Amino acid sequence: MFHVEPNSQKKRLASPKDALVSGESFELLLDLDAQIAKTHPFPDENKLPSYYQHEDYISHGNARQSFVEKVYGIVQEIMFAKKHSWMQAFLEKESSYLDYGCGTGSLVNHLKRKGVDAHGVEPNEKARNHHQETNTVVKDLASLKKKTFGVVALWHVLEHIPAPEELLGELQTMLSDEGVLIIAVPNFKSRDAEKYKDHWAAYDVPRHLWHFSKQGLVSLVKKQGLECTKIRPLWFDAFYVSYLSEKHKGRSLPLIRGLIFGLYSNLHALRTGEYSSLVYFFQKQN
Repeated sequence: MFHVEPNSQKKRLASPKDALVSGESFELLLDLDAQIAKTHPFPDENKLPSYYQHEDYISHGNARQSFVEKVYGIVQEIMFAKKHSWMQAFLEKESSYLDYGCGTGSLVNHLKRKGVDAHGVEPNEKARNHHQETNTVVKDLASLKKKTFGVVALWHVLEHIPAPEELLGELQTMLSDEGVLIIAVPNFKSRDAEKYKDHWAAYDVPRHLWHFSKQGLVSLVKKQGLECTKIRPLWFDAFYVSYLSEKHKGRSLPLIRGLIFGLYSNLHALRTGEYSSLVYFFQKQN
């Protein structure tokens, strides 16, 4: 697995708390060479599932009750269409789609309705049980080993994986020669990360084990023989993350404050390219 090298230069990036489940404090140790930070202490894999046991963990639930959750659902549908358009060219030749860490399988369902041969992998049993077509969302990669995919995607998933290099190596072998690996992760060099520091919601410790910059993510995936062909922003993330960060800080009117600063963060990123979250597209090197 990727790890912070003992002899490498490192510094404390932030000291966030688990704001969702345990209230525990963690440190993020940034490897200055790799430009990837590691959550410390690193949770034991047997204990890690307990940090996901919360009714507000929205990626594993379909309930839309509050105003924010309803808006989240609307934005999610908009982004499903956007994601489909991004991968359209790679799905035109009757190739398949794999969504690793697909949660409740909402995007898989959306793409299947569009005629895509879509499959999902979701280790979390509770999330997986939300999906009605159990033959298209499975627990692990083992049952899909004989398939090749034109698109393999990890939408805000890689930061959760204890051994990211090992997983990337497996997924690379399942990617067709002309296919694309899509990875979306938060960006700790964004303006909202700089503002909220320890309270930045996208640190989401200890569920997020790793924290990436552009340089860090591209270099990590390049080790698997994959070249980054383009990077796209996830505009809506700055608003949602800023809103959650304002809540973490206990500020009044967190939604309004979050929307205002989310807009500022996106405008700032027009110049720097450092958006709150980024989507990376990788293809096999010739």
